[in-house]
Amino acid sequence: MFDPFGLLARYIPEAVLHRCIRFFMVAVLATFLVHRVQQYPVSVLKPLWFAETALFAVLIIAFMLRSAPCNRSQGVREVVVPLIGSALPFVLLFAPPLPAITGNRILLYGALWWMTIATFLTVAGMWALRCSFSITVEARTMITNGPYRFFRHPIYLGEMLAAVAVAFIRLSLFNVFVVLLFSAIQLYRARMEEAKLRRVFPEYGDFAERSWWLW
Repeated sequence: MFDPFGLLARYIPEAVLHRCIRFFMVAVLATFLVHRVQQYPVSVLKPLWFAETALFAVLIIAFMLRSAPCNRSQGVREVVVPLIGSALPFVLLFAPPLPAITGNRILLYGALWWMTIATFLTVAGMWALRCSFSITVEARTMITNGPYRFFRHPIYLGEMLAAVAVAFIRLSLFNVFVVLLFSAIQLYRARMEEAKLRRVFPEYGDFAERSWWLW
């Protein structure tokens, strides 16, 4: 079974590996955060800048505080597929903004406000998750507070809605394909995570019956 963490754990203690991953991710995210702060003067919509900046800040906090998984990810489906899904939204940025959108103030600001609301939803989900946050399919603790009281995957929902807004501004057939692929992967990740949470936390089934899936 594909298990890079397990392979490294043969030679390096798991606690050390978790710390290395934590420090690496914090360093990468801190770099993005500094870049976002520097972009404030040229940001078109300040609330969107604030939402995206808050996203990086919350991610840093999550990686600093998160606990070790009680059921870690193993296999291509649980490790590689989520990593691909996490990288796909950045692919949307390769297409240039569409002049027909950027030249229309109503369309442009409508998309930017859509993205702002979607990003704040993602931030709220990540803040609620915090110590349980993971990119790959892992189980740490069961979270039922914050936006999770209303639906079970607020982060994925927010990310998909934001991706739609980005693809709209940078509209192309390729970006339409990327959004569809990204959404499919997110839905698949959600199913895998729920299956794992049901195995690890028997009470998750009762929670799932009381809440919406994505919306």
